[in-house]
Amino acid sequence: MLSQLFIAIRSKVIPQIAVTSIASLLTFALISVYYRAGWPVLWFALPILLLQINLFWQSAPFNIEGAIPRQKREIDPLGVADKESLRQAFFNLKVAEPIPAVLVLLRLEGFQDINLHLGRDYGDMLLVQSANRLRQQLRHKEVVSIACSQGYEKVAHLGGLNFVFLCRLDVHKHLHEQLLDDVFNNTLKPFNVANCTLEIKARASYVSCDEAHGDFDQILNYAFLALDGNPHQQVCPYEPQIRTLKQEQQARLAELVHADFRNEFELYFQPIVRHEDGGIEFLELLLRWQHPKQGILAANVFIDDIRLSGLALPVAQFVIERAAEIAMALKMENLSIPLSLNVFGPEMLHEEFIEFIDGVLQEHQLNPGSLIIECPAALFLSLTPQEIAMIARLKSLGVKLCVDGFGEAPLVLAKLPKLSVDYVKIGQSLTREHQHQGQFKAMVRGVVEMQQQLNSKVLCEGVETLEQLNFTKSLNTYGAQGYYFARPLSSVGMISWLKQWNAEHPTSAYSESSLSGL
Repeated sequence: MLSQLFIAIRSKVIPQIAVTSIASLLTFALISVYYRAGWPVLWFALPILLLQINLFWQSAPFNIEGAIPRQKREIDPLGVADKESLRQAFFNLKVAEPIPAVLVLLRLEGFQDINLHLGRDYGDMLLVQSANRLRQQLRHKEVVSIACSQGYEKVAHLGGLNFVFLCRLDVHKHLHEQLLDDVFNNTLKPFNVANCTLEIKARASYVSCDEAHGDFDQILNYAFLALDGNPHQQVCPYEPQIRTLKQEQQARLAELVHADFRNEFELYFQPIVRHEDGGIEFLELLLRWQHPKQGILAANVFIDDIRLSGLALPVAQFVIERAAEIAMALKMENLSIPLSLNVFGPEMLHEEFIEFIDGVLQEHQLNPGSLIIECPAALFLSLTPQEIAMIARLKSLGVKLCVDGFGEAPLVLAKLPKLSVDYVKIGQSLTREHQHQGQFKAMVRGVVEMQQQLNSKVLCEGVETLEQLNFTKSLNTYGAQGYYFARPLSSVGMISWLKQWNAEHPTSAYSESSLSGL
């Protein structure tokens, strides 16, 4: 019976106060036995009690400070602390040292492509090296030490590519931000493999340890919520409104399912301008949602919601049909400028998508080259032979392809020369961050020349100033796009805008005959 009692205590992890109470009751019981039966029974019962206590503490030893069982766990393959060790360190920090502190979540990125093209074993090796670099970088005395089976570590591994450390802020209020800068700038240096440079990127979020009344699991959830809710931000501090944004996203997902595309969705446009003559190469169509409560929403607000709600293909079909209608209207005004539209990528590799776009082209009698499909660069990193055949079939219909966001996905540099695409867009991060780096400039110019040999035209996105425009021209790119030329405008006024542009740039005006030769 005593064994069952201790098993129940161990399985439910009763706090220390409960264990003490039970011990007191047992002591009282022994005293009662003594007065009733005398010394012989007491000496018989006492060893049994001591034996059970010894077995209890050996089988499930407790950390007295936190009443958390130190269960035997496998050592993390990366040689750092695990989540349970982190939990105990967090508890000790809150109880023993009630000082300002933050929990920092760090996520490595880029391993998916490395695993795909170089193998999982190689990816695991790079992950171990990255973890070692993190350990070296986070040796600061204000980073909380985490007791674990290996001794003491400064960083914990939550599994996958997620790492966490705790940082005291009583001495340096912004120490966690400085440490993250050191990690981004010094720790995550490129790896050189077979004459190819692999860059592992990282993103981070942080949450005050005073949030959620010091509840560890809730604070950790907040860190993930901040990181996942800002996919384009490198460092994401948690703020209470993030929970509100998450609730708004859930509401949008429900609204998208019942949205009337024809009445609620609208297409805006932005020109891509050639360097040679200042003419418009094509117009990119940008999706907007006339939300019944929040007004006009840009695509970056709800585009992920479309994917999550399973509406990628229906929305793509709607945009294609509207693009064809706009192309017909332009054609009637002798303004047959190609139109590009964005897709997530995977939907264009399905038979249903190919058949739909074929039907739209025939129905509206559009010339070859009238429509351009822009898809993420990452799509081209893992194409199967069947998917390559789908792309070839799409091009056989007269649809041009544009690789969007070149430079955002790892290993694109090595894969891109094997692709047969019409346009390649260099992401704005490349055109902004490296304007004055001669080595980078020479590398990009080499990529541009390589694409020109493959009959691909290289374009630069995010051009907002004359300096940036001149930089893109120095790279020998074909054209550019950005606020320097025009902000996104409603397609309702597209025809009048184009006529005004052509009046100001008479040598660059498109005609029906010029498009037919594309």
